[in-house]
Amino acid sequence: MGEVTWIEVVARHREHALRQRVDAASLTLGRAWDNDIVLDDPHVAAHHLRIERDEAGAWTAHDLGSVNGLHVEGERGRREQVALAPHVTLQVGQCLVRLHRGDEEVAPEVPLQRRSPWPAALVLVALVVLAALLEQWRGETGEPKLIRYVTGALALATVLALWTAAWALVSRLFGGHARFGAHLLVAAAGVLAYSLYDPLCELVAFALSWPRLALYAWAGAWIALAATCFSHLRVVSAKRLRLKAIVVGALATLAIATQSFTIADRNANWGQAVVLQRLAPPWLRLATQRTPDAFFDGAASLKARLDEARSEEPAGDDAASMSLD
Repeated sequence: MGEVTWIEVVARHREHALRQRVDAASLTLGRAWDNDIVLDDPHVAAHHLRIERDEAGAWTAHDLGSVNGLHVEGERGRREQVALAPHVTLQVGQCLVRLHRGDEEVAPEVPLQRRSPWPAALVLVALVVLAALLEQWRGETGEPKLIRYVTGALALATVLALWTAAWALVSRLFGGHARFGAHLLVAAAGVLAYSLYDPLCELVAFALSWPRLALYAWAGAWIALAATCFSHLRVVSAKRLRLKAIVVGALATLAIATQSFTIADRNANWGQAVVLQRLAPPWLRLATQRTPDAFFDGAASLKARLDEARSEEPAGDDAASMSLD
């Protein structure tokens, strides 16, 4: 008995469409029903290619004059014939065709995930909603109204559901499984992390009198978003994680740099003072408070510098025009 050989066909969405054992020395692939392997792809010719085995056992693929041609994945240009090996993948239309030998090594067995992500995901969703309600309560300055709390919780739950559904669709298209529960777990964890991070930044900024910490707290939002997207991509597929991390990190860095330059330019043009948007009880402040004498001394020093600046002659074009007058 000769060497065991299998042919594998992968559809355009990276799903295994066919795995068939090959016993003959020659077979044809195409869309016509008289082929040995029928490819359901409109970009494949009726008789697209023939795969033949020689006396030494080597396999070769021959193009049968198709319009779209025979290609090797990762290479440019069509080929009239290709010597097949386990590491060579043919592109036929939008299908991928591979040849496998029976003695090839396969990847290790992947353990089954017997623990469902749904319990943890639902717990995190509940914590996210609770954190949002507490933040709503903390910001109340008037009489609390139930409708504001209900509307906020429903809006947050809707955004979580839509975000998770979008990633589940991506996972279904490129990974073969929706994994809605796993994506919901990732999304809820990301939102909860930022829900705790944002008020913590404001609290530390108030306690230590660092208003710029709260001003640039949005950088943490970009980092949390990048980490969440990377986790979603990992759920979709565990392949090329380093490349995914580099791309997501680069996009997050670009977003942080762009927003930093925008804020710096706006502050330079408008000269806005950096202040905290929310106040907290005085007992939370850890920084030493300034005494009234220190405040008035600083005001007097500032007044002296302003008076000196007003007494100086204007510089540049304004000074030149005044001298001509």
